[in-house]
Amino acid sequence: MLHPLPPVLEILASLSLPRPPQPEECTSRRNSYELTLSILVLIGIIVSYLPQHFRIIHKGSSDGLSPWFLLLGCLSTSWSFFNILILQWRSIRCCAITSAGRCLESTLSIAQLFVQSVLFTLIFALYLIYFPPHKKINPLVRKCRLFCLPSRSFTWAISLLFAKIIAGNVVVSTVITTILLASVHNSIERHSAWTLVWAGFLGIASVLLTMIQYIPQILETRFRKSVGALSIPMMLMQTPGAIMLTVSLALSPGANWSTWLPYAFAAVLQAVLLGMCLYYHFRTRRLGLTSFHTAETTPLLTVHGKQMHDSVGRDEERQERVKPEGRIGSPLVAHVAVPNTGMGSGS
Repeated sequence: MLHPLPPVLEILASLSLPRPPQPEECTSRRNSYELTLSILVLIGIIVSYLPQHFRIIHKGSSDGLSPWFLLLGCLSTSWSFFNILILQWRSIRCCAITSAGRCLESTLSIAQLFVQSVLFTLIFALYLIYFPPHKKINPLVRKCRLFCLPSRSFTWAISLLFAKIIAGNVVVSTVITTILLASVHNSIERHSAWTLVWAGFLGIASVLLTMIQYIPQILETRFRKSVGALSIPMMLMQTPGAIMLTVSLALSPGANWSTWLPYAFAAVLQAVLLGMCLYYHFRTRRLGLTSFHTAETTPLLTVHGKQMHDSVGRDEERQERVKPEGRIGSPLVAHVAVPNTGMGSGS
């Protein structure tokens, strides 16, 4: 005779052996137009990020990118992914009983946000790898030799801090989402209250971050008055692509306003940043400057009367500088060519 399991064991058994979804619960809601649009958006996301990756690697510098912009972007795209992962958890579970084509069709929106999150985080990784070496040092330590100050510059220090925040966010969000999704195995149609609260928090937080995400980069570009490492081709593709992504996400089964609204705000802010970059791009070309030129270009080193400027690929902009009164033994003393009079040379 079998004895009933205690309530605690029944709960654990239900979590480890979830009820499989039924075929009638896994009907697809996408038509051919929506499917084509979703596939094009996914391809567009991948293609649009490649110019930014290539530009940073090709130029060998990430100068001009705002770390605050990258932090907010990484957090926003990550939270948007976890938001839609929860809201479309049923579509993922249906992959156990549907064909591969039907599974891909129903999870395209999840794939879109996952790919976007990964590619944007890759920009931040390249930003750290190709961070200008001379900007890692505190300028006061370099110029005034005040070694009692922190050796790292403020921008490099917060960039390393942001890297830890982004990594911690991925770990914490994954753990919380996994625990909460484990409680909805036996209720494929309805999420628990805590799961919906978590999904709502992720969506609202993503909205708020997206609303301010481009503001630091807009300010950085305005201060520099140059494009820097930003890729104009990427923004030319992503600005209209953000509109298509918004429409695609709004038509996705199970998605609500918290999923697509961040990308509606992003489209407007991307358009503003794109307009600024186009203006400064043609402005610097007209003035004969490079895209890494800044409004306040400062020297890095002064060696034997030559001033090396803080620019990428601008060796031709080195200017001669002569110090009128130098001390004996100083490396800044101007080298003056003295004609050979023959005195003392024949002894």
